[in-house]
Amino acid sequence: MPSSHDGKIKSVLMGPVYGKKFFIKIEGTMKSTSSCQSNKNFDYVLDTSTTEGEQYMSIILTAYASGSPVSISGYDHCTIYTGVTDFRVITLR
Repeated sequence: MPSSHDGKIKSVLMGPVYGKKFFIKIEGTMKSTSSCQSNKNFDYVLDTSTTEGEQYMSIILTAYASGSPVSISGYDHCTIYTGVTDFRVITLR
């Protein structure tokens, strides 16, 4: 089952040890969790090595900085980083 949350972005993580991976933690209501999710520190991961990935990261950082409520969901797989759901879509509310 794909992962889905409503709430605010609690934290983000990116650094040289993770390459182009951008991690997201949501504070709020978890509607569902993907079957592969096992990481307790982060709910979603995004690959920022593409133009689209960079654009998504920009939107996510805007929501984080403004404290705006979001709906975010992921795929039912953890291929970008083991144990963290692959990011799919975000809606700013």
